[in-house]
Amino acid sequence: MSEPGHHALPSSYKRVIVLGSTGSVGTQTLEVIAHLNRLHEQGLHATRYEIVGLAAGKDHRAIFEQAKQWGVRDLALCTAEGVSPEEITLRTGDNAAVRLVDDVDCDLVVGSIVGIAGLRSVLRAVQRGFDVALANKESLVAAGAIVTRAAFETGARLLPLDSEHAGVWQCLAALDHHRPCPPMHSPDCVRRVVLTASGGSFRDNTRSQIENASLNDALNHPNWDMGAKVTIDSATLMNKALELIEAHWLFGLPADKLGAVIHPQSIVHAMIECADSSVIAQLGEPDMKAPIQYALCDAHRPLGCAPRLDVTQMGSLDFTEIDPERFPAIGLAMDAINAGGDAGAALNAANEHAVHAFMHHKLPFGQIDRCAQHVMQRWEPSEIATLDDVLDADRHARLLAEDFCAVKGA
Repeated sequence: MSEPGHHALPSSYKRVIVLGSTGSVGTQTLEVIAHLNRLHEQGLHATRYEIVGLAAGKDHRAIFEQAKQWGVRDLALCTAEGVSPEEITLRTGDNAAVRLVDDVDCDLVVGSIVGIAGLRSVLRAVQRGFDVALANKESLVAAGAIVTRAAFETGARLLPLDSEHAGVWQCLAALDHHRPCPPMHSPDCVRRVVLTASGGSFRDNTRSQIENASLNDALNHPNWDMGAKVTIDSATLMNKALELIEAHWLFGLPADKLGAVIHPQSIVHAMIECADSSVIAQLGEPDMKAPIQYALCDAHRPLGCAPRLDVTQMGSLDFTEIDPERFPAIGLAMDAINAGGDAGAALNAANEHAVHAFMHHKLPFGQIDRCAQHVMQRWEPSEIATLDDVLDADRHARLLAEDFCAVKGA
């Protein structure tokens, strides 16, 4: 009898580029790959992974250490700080990650650079026909039309790394085991897809209590260990709003088939309500390693390195509606989906600018989502056909957000 998790697949080899390798998702991806390679050595997993490229922002010490550990010769950094080892080919500058994807052949790109900064490299990977394990939600929020079109043209697959979208993917697989990877159209039997939100750092506080919340308080997430930007977005529920737009592009769902609820325990990650009123849910501990592994393994299930869920220790599972006055971000996302065109790019840019201002003590916490509202109330959507269209919308929205911050700034 084979051991649990063993599957009889022919041995294979997968070359991987990790964009954003020094961040939370990037470092956990490397941990998962190390685990899978150990399984491969034991004959418990068919695929062996080689890291062939790494990209980061400015943490040169961390990326050089990763390169040494994994034997990687091709790196990219936004800044040119530090002296790279002689055996390393280092690309620097704003387009360093794009050049890395251009120069290095691979089988899978992990896109985990945070924000609109990750869009160019993700799009280039898709254009080259590389599968992309996607944690950079902004790529689809801002440029879903061109990214998914490029994926259709090249055959590249978009494999979701967010726990919620990985949950939707697994629920859809329960409806059809032969269903392809995203982007795809969900079957007609799907009445609604529901993503869950933890509620973030201030889920038990009133709006008035958090108007002037500190940065340290905003970064104190009760469930997840994430980067600063994502943690702040979780506190305003903008993270969930952006995930709804991402789900629209990944699964071909209109706004009226998408929803979100607050689920403080972060055990249920996604639910699908079917036409016959059955509900299929995906559960797991709040840990990114499980969805990362699911994507890396092409939806196969070898032994995992994520914590196991003990249902006898879960206690209660609570679900509550999202108050639109307390969390206006969700309504802004639905409006952006319905508006189409560059509305998603505008919403993402306004939020990024406001979060950056808050992190640098130039805007009160309570004004972050109001800044996004301000921009979207003044936005007239236009169609996007090229990357330049997306970047133009991004620049215009940031100017509107900058005007708002100048008036409402801390």
